Amino acid sequence: MPAAWCVTSVRCSALLLSFGLATLIGGCGESTSSQSESAASALPKVAAGTATVRGAVKFTGTPPVMKEIANQPCHGTAKPMKEESVVLNDNGTLANVIVSLSGVSADPLPRSTPPALDQVGCQYVPHVVAVQAGQPLTVRSSDPTIHNVHFTPSKNKSRNLNMPGPDEQQVTFEHPEFVRFKCDIHPWMNAYVGVFPHPFFHVTGNDGSFELTNLPVGTYTLTAWHERYGELQETITITDGTPTPEVTFTYAP
Repeated sequence: MPAAWCVTSVRCSALLLSFGLATLIGGCGESTSSQSESAASALPKVAAGTATVRGAVKFTGTPPVMKEIANQPCHGTAKPMKEESVVLNDNGTLANVIVSLSGVSADPLPRSTPPALDQVGCQYVPHVVAVQAGQPLTVRSSDPTIHNVHFTPSKNKSRNLNMPGPDEQQVTFEHPEFVRFKCDIHPWMNAYVGVFPHPFFHVTGNDGSFELTNLPVGTYTLTAWHERYGELQETITITDGTPTPEVTFTYAP
């Protein structure tokens, strides 16, 4: 039987987050937490395989102008910076997009490299991070100034980490969701952490590419998430063999 891979596009839907951000920063009751646990346990489980899916996240149209932030209240040597809600690469792709499998769960398969979120010059670095539920996230500050790392998710516990100077702490999220980080002392600081019930995710960088590895055969929904432009989805079907499929997501404001 000849080896074959198949990628079939069934839908691409942009879900703007202007109405969804309130969910990210709001609290939740015990009943909501119980519902999220039940929903997570009901997801079909996948095990690690040998397949790889690659692609890129492109951007068409005129990008919004990112305003400059003076940043002088940070500390004396801090440099000016730009807002990062839309970071367009030189090749016409988008950075800070999380591409992942949707609608599936997995037995614990922790990533080999623990992710980290730093604070440098009163800016979160990187701006977007992804972790697996239950995997520690290292939060550090490289600044000689005070920060507080504040997040109020809807499915996980809220935290407010006080960092009076260079410091390092760890946080763990048990339930999948997108979590907005902020600093109440420096209100322009923000970052996003995507939490997933499996290790099949990737955050695009300065070339807009992504790669999901160790996928088993099957049919899945592949989702791209951007903090400002929402979600795009593709259905992929993976069968035994090669070649590696290529998937392109395109955002248009």
